[in-house]
Amino acid sequence: MNKAQQARARERTVNAAWLAYSHKDQVHYTQGGQRWQGIRSNLNARHGKYPNYADCSSFATWCLWNGLQLGFGQPDKVNNLGWKAGYTGTMLQNGRPVKAAEALRGDLVLYGTGHPGAHVAIVVAVKSGTPMVISHGSEAGPFYVPYNYRPDVYQIRRYI
Repeated sequence: MNKAQQARARERTVNAAWLAYSHKDQVHYTQGGQRWQGIRSNLNARHGKYPNYADCSSFATWCLWNGLQLGFGQPDKVNNLGWKAGYTGTMLQNGRPVKAAEALRGDLVLYGTGHPGAHVAIVVAVKSGTPMVISHGSEAGPFYVPYNYRPDVYQIRRYI
C-alpha cells in the first residue's frame, strides 16, 4: 500500500473504533463465540454497522479489518488467520513494534508481561505526544484513555 492508501486505511480503522465507542452501551464484552460477530457478519463501519459483542482482540481486529480488508482488500496482517480468528498472542507475531513516541492512529497497544499478552487497545489519537486508545476489555467499555492507563504496556505494534 502506498502512503495515501495507508492514510485512508488508518482513517477507516480509527473511524470504526470511534463508531463502536459512540455506541458503547450496545457493545458488550464477551470471550465467547459471538466475539467475532463484527467480521463474520460483515459489519462495515462506513455503513454505520458495528459489533454488539467483542473482546479486546476481536474488537481491534474488526477495526483494522474495516481499514485493511474492506478498504483495500488486504489480507489479514493482524493475526495472519484469514480475518477469522486471533488473540493477543497472534497479534504479537505479526506487524512490527514501534516506540510510543512513533505511535500512529491505527496502531495497537498490547499489554501484559510478555507473550502471549493480556490485553490490546487501538490508538485513535495522539494528544501532546501521548497516544490515546479505545480499549474494550470489560462490559463497562469501550473506554477512551491514554495508552498507559494500565501499568503493563508491553508493545505498540503497527499493521498498516
